[in-house]
This record gives sequence, structure tokens and C-alpha cells, in this order.
Amino acid sequence: MHVALLAACALIFRNPITTTIVAAGEGQSSGEGVIEVGVVEASQLGFTEPRAVSFAGEEKNTANNKIVETEAPKPASDAEVLPSTKSTPKPTEKATATDRPTANQTAQIVSPTPLRGGSANTNVEVGRSFGSPVPSMTGGVGVGSGANLGSSGLPGGSEYGQRIQRILSVHYNPRATDDAGGTQYVIVQLRIARDGRILSLVNGRVAPSYFKRRSANDLVNYAAERAVIASNPLPPFPNGFLMGAQEAVAEIWFRYPK
Repeated sequence: MHVALLAACALIFRNPITTTIVAAGEGQSSGEGVIEVGVVEASQLGFTEPRAVSFAGEEKNTANNKIVETEAPKPASDAEVLPSTKSTPKPTEKATATDRPTANQTAQIVSPTPLRGGSANTNVEVGRSFGSPVPSMTGGVGVGSGANLGSSGLPGGSEYGQRIQRILSVHYNPRATDDAGGTQYVIVQLRIARDGRILSLVNGRVAPSYFKRRSANDLVNYAAERAVIASNPLPPFPNGFLMGAQEAVAEIWFRYPK
């Protein structure tokens, strides 16, 4: 008996229930409240599967790039219509007329060729600027922005950069000379370990490769080197400064005269 019941259920529900719909309508009996209930296929009611539609955008299909305008209504041939003094607007060239409402499509003025200014200056600066190339000075010593030194670059505006700037300025005392060469700069790159040791010093001298610019006056170069040697070691890195970096690279500018 159980087997027969299961077979009957399988026969009844062999098709997915989503393909049929229970429909109700007025019955044929004269009694009040009588309805007729039956089961019909979904396709018989005109239902269809969902399908993708085109959206407004930059797609290349025709539906997205058609210019559509609402067609002017035409009166019936037997209608009594007073003559109008206004001319009937004609559809825009290459536009598709429709009897449905359309969105307001405002024209955009686009130049077919790139427009150029009237300035005769053809100089162009490419890339971002990091401010003045010469940093602010304290006692003739400045610390660069660190922008060209990678992730370990020591920015001059940081608290630690200002500390080493003050220390180096105390030890930078170039001797005054009669050489009228104008303002001169010596640029030295300092590799500073986390404990403050200056790694640019080799055998008690600044390695030549760390001089990025030298002065024409050797006395100014020696004064800058003496300031670096006398400042070693610098204070260790403060907590949270350049986390993950074993050392920092600082670009030190020495100006003459101070």
C-alpha cells in the first residue's frame, strides 16, 4: 500500500510545481460566492522568462545610441481642429520618432578638434612638485623633503628631521672667506640607523658617494663634513617613526654663507 501511495505521488508531482499556476474565476453556478478553481500551465497565461534589457550608457548596441524623439500627435481625419499658426516640429536628423514620452536630450557642444589657448608660452612641467627645491634653513642647514629618497626618506618637516637639523646647525661653522662666489650649497645624503648612527661615515670620513653636490670652495665642503662627523651619533628614532625601516635617508643642505 505504501509503495502504491508513493508511486501515485511521484506521478502527480513528476513536473515541477513552478510550471503550473492555480487560477480562479467566476463559476457557472447561480449560487453566490461560487468560483471555479483549476490548474493551468504558466505558458498559457503569457508568462515569459526574464531577459536582459539594454541600459543607457556607452555600449555599442543600437538601443543605447539611438536618438529618440516624441512624434507630434496627428488629429483624426474627421476631427474639427482649428488651424494652428505654429509649424509642426520635424524630427531631428537621424532621429527615431515614437509616440511615447522621451527624456529631454540637451545638445552638448563638442569641438571636433582639440582647442588650444592663445598663450605663446610652450613650456610644460610634467609631474608633481614638492615645493621649493631649497628647504627652509636653520643656521645654514636644511633637510630636504625626502620625496626622492623612497619610502625610507626622512622628511624635513617631521619632528625628528627638525631635531637633527638643529644639531647639525650647531656644528656647522664655515670659515668666512673673501671668495665672492655668491650663495653656494653642499648637499650630503645621510644614512641614519634606528639607533642614531650615521652610516654614511666610512673610516671617520663622509664617503665620497654621499656628496650629491659640492661647493666650488673646499673650505665649505670641509665645514659640512666636520658638522656631520661632530653630530655622530644622532638621537635614535622616536617610537612609531618609520616603522619597519631599519634606517632612514636624509638629504642635508649646507648653505654658504649661513
